[in-house]
Amino acid sequence: MKRLAAPRLFPIPRKVGGRFVVNPEPGPHPKDMCIPLALILRDMLGYARTLREVKIILNQRLVEVDGRVRTSYKFPCGLFDVIHIKRVDLYFRILPYKRRLVLHRITPEEAKFKLCKIIGKRYVKNGWIQLNLTSGYNILFKTETEEERRKILDTYFTNDVLKVSLPDLKILDHFPFKEGMYALVIGGHRMGAHGVIKKIEKRYGPRASTVTIETPDGEEIVTALDYVFVIGRDKPEISLPTEEEYQQRSRWWTWPFSIYER
Repeated sequence: MKRLAAPRLFPIPRKVGGRFVVNPEPGPHPKDMCIPLALILRDMLGYARTLREVKIILNQRLVEVDGRVRTSYKFPCGLFDVIHIKRVDLYFRILPYKRRLVLHRITPEEAKFKLCKIIGKRYVKNGWIQLNLTSGYNILFKTETEEERRKILDTYFTNDVLKVSLPDLKILDHFPFKEGMYALVIGGHRMGAHGVIKKIEKRYGPRASTVTIETPDGEEIVTALDYVFVIGRDKPEISLPTEEEYQQRSRWWTWPFSIYER
């Protein structure tokens, strides 16, 4: 893929470093909302200088995404994915910040779970119920009676968020999508903003429903319902990037400053 045609979330300069860039393979995240694993290791973290070095690192099985070893340099890494670099024993979570995707360093305890939004639920074979989650995951409930099915259907709804363990995907907590919950904006002009949900207005039409969020600074933000991701009740369940960390210009934040320095 040409650099000029790359999604704006790719942490690369468009006119420095060659004509082409790695094209992400089909996977759990959309093309315009992910970063290939090669760009994370080479351009964001600086652990490799060339694509050949990236392949050597991955072939040694030194990188895990959501607790599973990944060896493809084109693997797409998206929102809330947990990346573990074994050789240096560092953990990162991909989060939105100031209209871009950044690598936020987390502790090993926080790396044991992940937040996933429910994007659908359906009946499958034998009358079991399946929840479709973001990141390409599914959770299957093996129900035997109609009471069990009704209980699950009345508990989990679309746009709710599940806190699941990695990599076995056991449900640890459930955050319903309602007023008073703490949410993060994952798209649009205010991507990266977070605060308490104050109002939910549902209308008919694509992205016509809106959500009003009050930030910790007291500012009210109105954004599309599809861009809102619940991350906790009274406070965030995960750690979020801060302005102080961003000002340090660490390698895992944004553009590959090392290219300009060399």
